[in-house]
Amino acid sequence: MKRTRWLAVVGLVSVLALAAAACSDAGDSGGASGGSGGGGGSDESVKIAVNPWTGSAVNANIAKIIMQDQLGINVDLVEIDEFAQFPAMASGELDATLEIWPSGHAEDYATYIEGDGSVVDMGALGVIGNIGWFVPTYVVDQHPEIATYEGLNQNASLFATAETGDKGQLLDGDPSFVSYDAEIVKNLGLDFQVVVAGSEPALIEAVDAAYKDQKPILVYWYTPLWANQVYDMTEVQLPAVTPECEDAAANNKGVGYACDYAPDTLYKAAAADLQDRAPTAFAFIQAMNYDNASQEQVAYAIDQEGQTPEAAAQAWVDANQAVWQPWVDAAKSA
Repeated sequence: MKRTRWLAVVGLVSVLALAAAACSDAGDSGGASGGSGGGGGSDESVKIAVNPWTGSAVNANIAKIIMQDQLGINVDLVEIDEFAQFPAMASGELDATLEIWPSGHAEDYATYIEGDGSVVDMGALGVIGNIGWFVPTYVVDQHPEIATYEGLNQNASLFATAETGDKGQLLDGDPSFVSYDAEIVKNLGLDFQVVVAGSEPALIEAVDAAYKDQKPILVYWYTPLWANQVYDMTEVQLPAVTPECEDAAANNKGVGYACDYAPDTLYKAAAADLQDRAPTAFAFIQAMNYDNASQEQVAYAIDQEGQTPEAAAQAWVDANQAVWQPWVDAAKSA
Protein backbone atom coordinates (compact mmCIF):
# COMPACT_ATOMS: atom_id res chain seq x y z
CA MET A 1 0.00 0.00 0.00
CA LYS A 2 1.36 2.43 0.91
CA ARG A 3 3.14 0.27 -1.34
CA THR A 4 5.04 -0.28 -4.48
CA ARG A 5 2.17 -1.42 -6.62
CA TRP A 6 2.32 -3.54 -9.74
CA LEU A 7 1.80 -1.81 -13.08
CA ALA A 8 1.74 -5.10 -14.98
CA VAL A 9 -1.30 -6.54 -13.24
CA VAL A 10 -4.09 -7.24 -15.71
CA GLY A 11 -6.89 -7.89 -13.26
CA LEU A 12 -7.87 -9.37 -9.94
CA VAL A 13 -8.18 -13.11 -9.58
CA SER A 14 -10.91 -14.46 -7.34
CA VAL A 15 -10.35 -17.28 -4.91
CA LEU A 16 -12.45 -19.57 -7.07
CA ALA A 17 -10.09 -18.97 -10.01
CA LEU A 18 -6.86 -19.56 -8.12
CA ALA A 19 -6.27 -23.12 -9.28
CA ALA A 20 -6.56 -22.13 -12.92
CA ALA A 21 -4.31 -19.13 -12.42
CA ALA A 22 -1.69 -21.27 -10.75
CA CYS A 23 -1.66 -23.67 -13.68
CA SER A 24 -0.95 -20.78 -16.02
CA ASP A 25 2.34 -20.13 -14.14
CA ALA A 26 1.97 -16.36 -14.25
CA GLY A 27 5.28 -14.55 -14.36
CA ASP A 28 7.33 -17.51 -15.64
CA SER A 29 10.99 -16.59 -15.55
CA GLY A 30 11.70 -18.51 -18.74
CA GLY A 31 14.58 -20.62 -17.49
CA ALA A 32 16.54 -17.95 -15.62
CA SER A 33 20.02 -18.93 -14.56
CA GLY A 34 21.15 -16.28 -12.08
CA GLY A 35 23.54 -16.72 -9.19
CA SER A 36 25.99 -19.54 -8.68
CA GLY A 37 25.19 -23.18 -8.22
CA GLY A 38 21.99 -24.86 -9.31
CA GLY A 39 18.75 -26.50 -8.25
CA GLY A 40 18.93 -29.61 -6.15
CA GLY A 41 16.22 -31.74 -7.68
CA SER A 42 13.59 -30.99 -5.04
CA ASP A 43 10.10 -32.32 -5.67
CA GLU A 44 8.56 -29.41 -3.76
CA SER A 45 6.11 -27.08 -5.45
CA VAL A 46 4.63 -23.82 -4.15
CA LYS A 47 2.12 -21.20 -5.26
CA ILE A 48 3.11 -17.63 -4.31
CA ALA A 49 0.82 -14.60 -4.46
CA VAL A 50 1.37 -11.61 -6.71
CA ASN A 51 -0.76 -8.69 -5.52
CA PRO A 52 -1.66 -5.73 -7.78
CA TRP A 53 1.38 -3.56 -7.06
CA THR A 54 4.90 -3.72 -8.42
CA GLY A 55 6.66 -4.44 -5.14
CA SER A 56 4.71 -7.66 -4.76
CA ALA A 57 5.76 -8.73 -8.26
CA VAL A 58 9.38 -7.89 -7.40
CA ASN A 59 9.31 -10.05 -4.28
CA ALA A 60 7.63 -12.97 -6.00
CA ASN A 61 9.85 -13.01 -9.08
CA ILE A 62 13.05 -12.75 -7.04
CA ALA A 63 11.88 -15.62 -4.84
CA LYS A 64 10.85 -17.71 -7.83
CA ILE A 65 14.19 -17.35 -9.62
CA ILE A 66 16.26 -18.24 -6.56
CA MET A 67 14.01 -21.07 -5.38
CA GLN A 68 13.98 -22.71 -8.79
CA ASP A 69 17.63 -22.18 -9.71
CA GLN A 70 19.24 -22.77 -6.34
CA LEU A 71 16.86 -25.22 -4.68
CA GLY A 72 15.04 -26.96 -7.52
CA ILE A 73 11.62 -25.93 -6.19
CA ASN A 74 8.83 -25.44 -8.71
CA VAL A 75 7.17 -22.06 -8.19
CA ASP A 76 3.89 -20.85 -9.67
CA LEU A 77 2.97 -17.18 -9.31
CA VAL A 78 -0.72 -16.43 -8.77
CA GLU A 79 -2.26 -13.00 -9.34
CA ILE A 80 -4.66 -12.23 -6.49
CA ASP A 81 -5.76 -9.22 -4.44
CA GLU A 82 -4.50 -8.78 -0.91
CA PHE A 83 -7.76 -9.65 0.83
CA ALA A 84 -8.55 -12.80 -1.17
CA GLN A 85 -5.12 -14.25 -0.39
CA PHE A 86 -5.91 -14.97 3.27
CA PRO A 87 -8.85 -17.35 2.68
CA ALA A 88 -6.89 -18.80 -0.23
CA MET A 89 -3.97 -19.69 2.05
CA ALA A 90 -6.38 -21.00 4.68
CA SER A 91 -8.00 -23.34 2.14
CA GLY A 92 -4.70 -24.53 0.66
CA GLU A 93 -5.30 -22.98 -2.75
CA LEU A 94 -2.37 -20.60 -2.20
CA ASP A 95 0.83 -21.41 -0.32
CA ALA A 96 2.38 -18.06 0.55
CA THR A 97 2.40 -14.30 0.15
CA LEU A 98 5.53 -12.23 0.56
CA GLU A 99 4.22 -8.73 1.36
CA ILE A 100 1.41 -7.98 3.80
CA TRP A 101 0.73 -4.44 5.01
CA PRO A 102 -0.37 -4.98 8.62
CA SER A 103 -2.18 -1.64 9.02
CA GLY A 104 -4.88 -2.94 6.72
CA HIS A 105 -5.03 -6.58 7.79
CA ALA A 106 -5.47 -6.66 11.56
CA GLU A 107 -8.79 -8.45 11.11
CA ASP A 108 -7.21 -11.07 8.83
CA TYR A 109 -4.36 -11.55 11.30
CA ALA A 110 -6.83 -12.09 14.12
CA THR A 111 -8.97 -14.47 12.06
CA TYR A 112 -6.46 -16.63 10.23
CA ILE A 113 -3.19 -16.38 12.17
CA GLU A 114 -4.19 -15.84 15.79
CA GLY A 115 -7.64 -17.37 15.35
CA ASP A 116 -7.94 -20.70 13.56
CA GLY A 117 -4.20 -21.00 12.87
CA SER A 118 -4.73 -21.85 9.21
CA VAL A 119 -2.12 -19.23 8.21
CA VAL A 120 1.26 -18.59 9.84
CA ASP A 121 3.23 -15.37 10.18
CA MET A 122 6.52 -15.94 8.33
CA GLY A 123 8.34 -12.92 9.72
CA ALA A 124 9.35 -9.51 8.42
CA LEU A 125 10.18 -8.99 4.75
CA GLY A 126 12.59 -6.22 5.74
CA VAL A 127 10.74 -3.58 3.74
CA ILE A 128 9.13 -0.79 5.77
CA GLY A 129 5.97 0.74 4.39
CA ASN A 130 4.13 4.00 4.93
CA ILE A 131 0.74 5.07 3.62
CA GLY A 132 -0.61 8.58 3.81
CA TRP A 133 -1.99 11.60 2.00
CA PHE A 134 0.61 13.36 -0.13
CA VAL A 135 0.80 16.49 -2.27
CA PRO A 136 3.62 17.59 -4.58
CA THR A 137 6.16 19.60 -2.61
CA TYR A 138 5.73 22.58 -4.95
CA VAL A 139 2.17 22.90 -3.62
CA VAL A 140 3.42 23.06 -0.02
CA ASP A 141 6.03 25.62 -1.06
CA GLN A 142 3.20 27.82 -2.32
CA HIS A 143 0.79 27.02 0.54
CA PRO A 144 2.73 25.88 3.63
CA GLU A 145 -0.46 25.45 5.65
CA ILE A 146 -1.43 22.49 3.44
CA ALA A 147 1.13 20.36 5.28
CA THR A 148 -1.55 19.72 7.96
CA TYR A 149 -5.04 18.36 7.43
CA GLU A 150 -6.59 21.49 8.96
CA GLY A 151 -4.74 23.74 6.51
CA LEU A 152 -5.53 21.34 3.70
CA ASN A 153 -9.22 21.63 4.46
CA GLN A 154 -9.02 25.42 4.41
CA ASN A 155 -7.68 25.14 0.87
CA ALA A 156 -9.96 22.37 -0.35
CA SER A 157 -11.07 24.40 -3.37
CA LEU A 158 -7.52 24.21 -4.78
CA PHE A 159 -8.06 20.49 -5.28
CA ALA A 160 -11.57 20.66 -6.76
CA THR A 161 -12.21 18.92 -10.07
CA ALA A 162 -15.11 18.61 -12.47
CA GLU A 163 -15.94 15.30 -10.81
CA THR A 164 -15.98 16.66 -7.25
CA GLY A 165 -17.60 20.06 -7.87
CA ASP A 166 -17.05 22.41 -4.92
CA LYS A 167 -15.26 19.75 -2.89
CA GLY A 168 -11.59 18.97 -3.11
CA GLN A 169 -10.53 15.69 -4.70
CA LEU A 170 -8.55 13.01 -2.84
CA LEU A 171 -7.34 10.53 -5.44
CA ASP A 172 -6.96 6.89 -4.40
CA GLY A 173 -5.35 4.12 -6.45
CA ASP A 174 -6.53 0.55 -7.04
CA PRO A 175 -9.99 -0.13 -5.53
CA SER A 176 -8.59 -3.28 -3.87
CA PHE A 177 -5.96 -1.36 -1.88
CA VAL A 178 -6.38 -0.95 1.86
CA SER A 179 -7.89 2.50 2.29
CA TYR A 180 -9.73 4.25 5.12
CA ASP A 181 -9.81 7.52 3.23
CA ALA A 182 -13.58 7.87 2.93
CA GLU A 183 -13.89 7.31 6.68
CA ILE A 184 -11.09 9.78 7.44
CA VAL A 185 -12.73 12.46 5.30
CA LYS A 186 -16.13 11.82 6.88
CA ASN A 187 -14.99 11.60 10.48
CA LEU A 188 -12.69 14.63 10.33
CA GLY A 189 -15.41 16.66 8.58
CA LEU A 190 -13.22 17.49 5.60
CA ASP A 191 -14.55 19.19 2.48
CA PHE A 192 -13.13 16.50 0.19
CA GLN A 193 -14.43 13.65 -1.92
CA VAL A 194 -12.52 10.42 -2.52
CA VAL A 195 -12.15 9.48 -6.18
CA VAL A 196 -10.63 6.12 -7.17
CA ALA A 197 -8.15 6.30 -10.03
CA GLY A 198 -8.55 2.56 -10.67
CA SER A 199 -4.98 1.33 -10.50
CA GLU A 200 -1.49 2.23 -9.38
CA PRO A 201 -0.49 3.22 -12.94
CA ALA A 202 -3.46 5.58 -13.15
CA LEU A 203 -2.53 7.14 -9.82
CA ILE A 204 1.05 7.72 -10.92
CA GLU A 205 -0.09 9.08 -14.28
CA ALA A 206 -2.30 11.61 -12.49
CA VAL A 207 0.65 12.78 -10.39
CA ASP A 208 2.80 12.98 -13.51
CA ALA A 209 0.18 15.11 -15.29
CA ALA A 210 -0.12 17.44 -12.30
CA TYR A 211 3.65 17.76 -12.14
CA LYS A 212 3.93 18.70 -15.79
CA ASP A 213 1.46 21.56 -15.30
CA GLN A 214 2.55 22.33 -11.70
CA LYS A 215 -1.05 21.91 -10.53
CA PRO A 216 -2.29 20.92 -7.06
CA ILE A 217 -3.16 17.27 -6.49
CA LEU A 218 -3.85 15.28 -3.32
CA VAL A 219 -3.25 11.54 -3.48
CA TYR A 220 -3.19 8.38 -1.43
CA TRP A 221 0.52 7.61 -1.70
CA TYR A 222 3.01 5.25 -0.15
CA THR A 223 6.54 4.07 0.42
CA PRO A 224 8.16 2.00 -0.97
CA LEU A 225 7.23 3.17 -4.45
CA TRP A 226 9.63 3.70 -7.34
CA ALA A 227 7.85 6.95 -8.23
CA ASN A 228 9.32 8.54 -5.10
CA GLN A 229 12.60 8.59 -7.03
CA VAL A 230 10.93 10.77 -9.67
CA TYR A 231 8.44 13.00 -7.85
CA ASP A 232 9.10 15.13 -4.77
CA MET A 233 6.05 14.56 -2.56
CA THR A 234 5.20 15.88 0.92
CA GLU A 235 2.99 14.00 3.35
CA VAL A 236 0.02 15.81 4.90
CA GLN A 237 -0.05 15.48 8.68
CA LEU A 238 -3.16 13.58 9.81
CA PRO A 239 -4.12 12.89 13.45
CA ALA A 240 -1.91 10.35 15.20
CA VAL A 241 -3.15 6.76 15.38
CA THR A 242 -5.29 6.13 18.46
CA PRO A 243 -6.54 2.91 20.08
CA GLU A 244 -9.97 3.76 18.70
CA CYS A 245 -8.61 3.84 15.16
CA GLU A 246 -6.72 0.60 15.73
CA ASP A 247 -9.97 -0.99 16.89
CA ALA A 248 -11.85 0.38 13.87
CA ALA A 249 -9.25 -1.15 11.56
CA ALA A 250 -9.16 -4.49 13.36
CA ASN A 251 -12.82 -5.05 14.11
CA ASN A 252 -15.04 -2.65 12.16
CA LYS A 253 -13.60 -2.71 8.64
CA GLY A 254 -12.42 0.86 9.16
CA VAL A 255 -15.78 2.33 10.20
CA GLY A 256 -15.08 5.25 12.53
CA TYR A 257 -11.45 5.59 11.46
CA ALA A 258 -10.18 9.19 11.86
CA CYS A 259 -6.39 8.92 12.01
CA ASP A 260 -3.24 8.63 9.95
CA TYR A 261 -2.19 5.20 8.72
CA ALA A 262 0.09 3.31 11.08
CA PRO A 263 3.68 2.61 9.96
CA ASP A 264 3.94 -0.82 8.36
CA THR A 265 6.63 -3.41 8.95
CA LEU A 266 5.73 -5.63 6.01
CA TYR A 267 5.57 -9.33 6.75
CA LYS A 268 5.22 -12.65 4.93
CA ALA A 269 2.63 -15.36 5.53
CA ALA A 270 2.06 -18.96 4.49
CA ALA A 271 -0.45 -21.77 4.71
CA ALA A 272 0.00 -23.53 8.04
CA ASP A 273 0.73 -26.92 6.49
CA LEU A 274 3.43 -25.64 4.11
CA GLN A 275 6.21 -26.58 6.52
CA ASP A 276 5.18 -30.23 6.32
CA ARG A 277 4.48 -30.26 2.58
CA ALA A 278 7.47 -28.20 1.43
CA PRO A 279 9.96 -27.66 4.28
CA THR A 280 12.71 -26.26 2.05
CA ALA A 281 10.39 -23.68 0.50
CA PHE A 282 9.00 -22.85 3.94
CA ALA A 283 12.49 -22.19 5.32
CA PHE A 284 13.44 -20.08 2.30
CA ILE A 285 10.36 -17.86 2.60
CA GLN A 286 10.93 -17.48 6.32
CA ALA A 287 14.52 -16.37 5.71
CA MET A 288 13.83 -13.99 2.80
CA ASN A 289 14.61 -10.44 3.93
CA TYR A 290 15.78 -7.34 2.06
CA ASP A 291 15.35 -3.58 2.15
CA ASN A 292 13.32 -0.79 0.56
CA ALA A 293 16.16 0.28 -1.72
CA SER A 294 16.47 -3.18 -3.25
CA GLN A 295 12.75 -3.48 -3.93
CA GLU A 296 12.49 0.02 -5.39
CA GLN A 297 15.51 -0.59 -7.63
CA VAL A 298 13.80 -3.55 -9.28
CA ALA A 299 10.40 -1.83 -9.38
CA TYR A 300 11.96 1.19 -11.10
CA ALA A 301 13.44 -1.09 -13.77
CA ILE A 302 9.99 -2.59 -14.36
CA ASP A 303 7.78 0.46 -14.31
CA GLN A 304 10.09 3.21 -15.50
CA GLU A 305 12.53 1.38 -17.77
CA GLY A 306 10.04 -1.10 -19.23
CA GLN A 307 11.78 -4.31 -18.19
CA THR A 308 9.69 -7.40 -17.52
CA PRO A 309 9.37 -8.43 -13.87
CA GLU A 310 11.35 -11.57 -14.68
CA ALA A 311 14.23 -9.71 -16.34
CA ALA A 312 14.44 -7.03 -13.68
CA ALA A 313 14.37 -9.60 -10.89
CA GLN A 314 17.03 -11.67 -12.65
CA ALA A 315 19.35 -8.66 -12.91
CA TRP A 316 18.98 -8.05 -9.18
CA VAL A 317 19.62 -11.72 -8.38
CA ASP A 318 22.74 -11.75 -10.56
CA ALA A 319 24.15 -8.70 -8.76
CA ASN A 320 23.19 -9.48 -5.17
CA GLN A 321 24.20 -13.00 -4.23
CA ALA A 322 25.56 -11.73 -0.90
CA VAL A 323 22.00 -10.68 0.02
CA TRP A 324 20.14 -13.84 -1.01
CA GLN A 325 22.70 -16.56 -0.28
CA PRO A 326 21.71 -16.67 3.43
CA TRP A 327 18.11 -17.38 2.37
CA VAL A 328 19.32 -20.37 0.37
CA ASP A 329 21.61 -21.57 3.15
CA ALA A 330 18.72 -21.45 5.62
CA ALA A 331 16.53 -23.44 3.23
CA LYS A 332 19.19 -26.09 2.65
CA SER A 333 19.70 -26.58 6.38
CA ALA A 334 15.98 -26.99 7.08
